[in-house]
Amino acid sequence: MHRRADLHCGASGRTVGRVNLPPASTSDGCSLRTRKRAETRSALVQAAYAHVRDAGFDGLTAEAVADRAGVSRRTFFNYFPSVESVLTASVTEFFASLGGRLEGRPVDEDVLDSALAVVTDPGDGDLLERIGVLAAAGEASPHARGLILVEVHTWLDWLEGWLRRRLLPDDSLPADTEPLATELYVATLASSLVAAAEAAFRVWLRESATATHSGRPASDDPASLRACFAAAIDHVRTGVDPRRATLSATLSTPRH
Repeated sequence: MHRRADLHCGASGRTVGRVNLPPASTSDGCSLRTRKRAETRSALVQAAYAHVRDAGFDGLTAEAVADRAGVSRRTFFNYFPSVESVLTASVTEFFASLGGRLEGRPVDEDVLDSALAVVTDPGDGDLLERIGVLAAAGEASPHARGLILVEVHTWLDWLEGWLRRRLLPDDSLPADTEPLATELYVATLASSLVAAAEAAFRVWLRESATATHSGRPASDDPASLRACFAAAIDHVRTGVDPRRATLSATLSTPRH
């Protein structure tokens, strides 16, 4: 296993094995050896994700990941102790990407509007694809679901921190500043957002499977997933009261 610090070195736009890595600055202070390690690790993580996307979780093996990444089985185990760990790394990278998008939203924006903007951005096809792939893997395999849930709960701590920074007063404000929320509110909202996202995944997958089995057009397109997210976040906004659901949420819920 390589040190976590290695992950901060960007790939240099080269192809490692069969995986094309995105370009990055060559002036970030990383040595060639450290950069190579980061590139190889990234190639293995991307290969694991691609295998789950194309063939599902159950067929994920060290040999399959190594072959797709264009490296040896021995090289795989130089970076990851198990197949589970490389999938976990893929999930961790997904949540890091999601967190980066949330951090990039305006600080004065309503937090639910920020969440909605991130997960329903029509121009962010990669994020939606990863959401769909991980959701499908979790539904299809109890083992994969367990691995993903561990990372979800780890990310929940980060989400609470983000909400805390957005909603609770900091040290620069007067001591008598009235907080917008309490610690309990922050924890409850974070858990509610995660639960809403999980509900959106499950309904989206269930609707898609039902449509396929009945011969109707499948609703597994990105627009349908965005609609489920929008409706689920709106339910959080209205306190999960169906009488208060907004018109936008009602219109965005997939119908067959």
